[in-house]
Amino acid sequence: MAIAGAIMKTESARREEVKRELENFSGVSWQQDTPEGDMILLIETDNLQALHKICQKLEKLDGALGVYPSYVTTADEQ
Repeated sequence: MAIAGAIMKTESARREEVKRELENFSGVSWQQDTPEGDMILLIETDNLQALHKICQKLEKLDGALGVYPSYVTTADEQ
């Protein structure tokens, strides 16, 4: 399993819309907003490839400016 904490930058006018869209992503949850207005996400996937694919899909959401994993662990992977 791969687990990541990520910062997601969004257009401020579309932030709430992006949060609603996150509900369509299995294994992705919004945790909180930073003082700067960025979103902190928790992403849990089966492996690093799946994590990479989810981040790419998140970046394609309308209003998304970028997804930046800041912590990644794969403690139980071989």
